[in-house]
Amino acid sequence: MLRRMRRRFGISAPRVAVRTHVPWYLRTAGLGAVIVLSVIMAGWAYDAGSRIAGFDQSESSQLFDELRLTNVALEEEVARLRSLLTVNESSLQIEQAAQRSLAEKNSTLAEENARLKEELVVLGRLAKLEDKATGTKIDSGKANGEISMDRLVVRPDVAPGTYRFSFLLSLQGNRRGRENRLNLQITAFPRAGTAGDKIELPRQGDKNSAKYEVVLHNFRRVDGKFEVPVGISVGAVEFRISEAGVLKVSKSLNL
Repeated sequence: MLRRMRRRFGISAPRVAVRTHVPWYLRTAGLGAVIVLSVIMAGWAYDAGSRIAGFDQSESSQLFDELRLTNVALEEEVARLRSLLTVNESSLQIEQAAQRSLAEKNSTLAEENARLKEELVVLGRLAKLEDKATGTKIDSGKANGEISMDRLVVRPDVAPGTYRFSFLLSLQGNRRGRENRLNLQITAFPRAGTAGDKIELPRQGDKNSAKYEVVLHNFRRVDGKFEVPVGISVGAVEFRISEAGVLKVSKSLNL
């Protein structure tokens, strides 16, 4: 017991420190102040180091703002140019459509003009056979009861093996003014040196033979198309107009 008391209160007794009690909120506030001061010092050290290295945060922010404003201006300019491009494309499409329409109308008018000229030629020939003063017909002997075929045109169509044709038929003589029922026969000859036999239309038993019938009073244009097997190269075509099996007029055309 004595020995224990000496160790506790004697020279070898442990030291005792007396400290002033500090509240916890003061300790927390002090710790926060130290942290804030550390952050401020770190920021100041970073800015100082950046300026020393040639990098200024304020200048960088100002440059960033300028770049952002420039980007906004460029985007607005791009939007404006796109709008102008859309308007110009629409105007160009409208102009191209108008040009195509005018070209089609011009082509149609040219074809109509050519057709009218051809019909005027036929009318002029018919007028020569009629006395303009008295209205009496002149019987020329050769023209009496004859049929003429003029302006024969044959051209390939878009579809392979298809050909379009047109010609003018006119009555000459005392048969004008009356209905004449005629029959059209087409013979297509293959080009020399190519394979294939001649093709006669309409074929026997053709269900579309009615389209080869022609009703003629004075004169008329005959338009149509015919087909040959694909692969046959047509070199010449003969058109024959007959009445009740009797040949009235024929004309051939080399392609």
